Amino acid sequence: MRRSPIICAILALATLASPLLPDIMRIPIAVPMVLFVPGFVATKIAFPGQPLDLERLVLAVGVSLATTVLSGFALHLVAMLNATGWAIIIGGLTLLLMPFAVWNDQPAQRLPAFDKRHKRSFCGAALLAISALMLAGYGYAQHIEFRFTELWMVPAGGSLYAVGFANKQQQRASYDLDIVTKDGVIASWNGIALANGETWVRVIDMPIKANLETEQRIVARLHNHADPAAEIEKVWISVPLRRIKQPLQLSANGEDDKRSLEDGVR
Repeated sequence: MRRSPIICAILALATLASPLLPDIMRIPIAVPMVLFVPGFVATKIAFPGQPLDLERLVLAVGVSLATTVLSGFALHLVAMLNATGWAIIIGGLTLLLMPFAVWNDQPAQRLPAFDKRHKRSFCGAALLAISALMLAGYGYAQHIEFRFTELWMVPAGGSLYAVGFANKQQQRASYDLDIVTKDGVIASWNGIALANGETWVRVIDMPIKANLETEQRIVARLHNHADPAAEIEKVWISVPLRRIKQPLQLSANGEDDKRSLEDGVR
């Protein structure tokens, strides 16, 4: 336990620098900092000189988890619920507590041996925890809340429109895109393969007709290439009806009002 303050200090400093590291390097730092280190330092303040026995180990884990939850509430209030915010509050809090901790532990007492009943209970609890962890991991992998495909069609000047979509499915995907009106297909692309995060955009001259008496709608439909019948997204533009060219002029003569209205409609 003589190296405990050094290890805690290194982990706290690494946590402060973790936003600059890739995700694969953050995990080994985040796990002990979230589950153990802040609570362990706190127990060294609350119980100076006492060894880390089983009771204080459980207390350290509980204090660390409680610190993480309360830190999340605080970060939410200041709109810093991100990797940088977590690094600052967890790593900084640990470093602030360390000067007040007492590290000269007394010799630890030997824990009593587990009997068969305790061993069975421990194995059952461990199996339950591992099963819960595996189930949570499977649920996270299957969760699709933040997996989506974004489709858009926006004006690019005159009758030109920019049509595009982005793959946010967390995996490579292949798409089919059709642009249609009531008269038929304007343009079509098949087998557009995009990696996660990639974007596909085309600028298209739409066949917008002038002075129509009815609304003209142009629709962009995006399909999964593996299942063309399944429509993923759909967006459209609507060309409004022709407006009355001349405003209605009110007069004392009703026939003049009627004639003005008919002229405006023509």
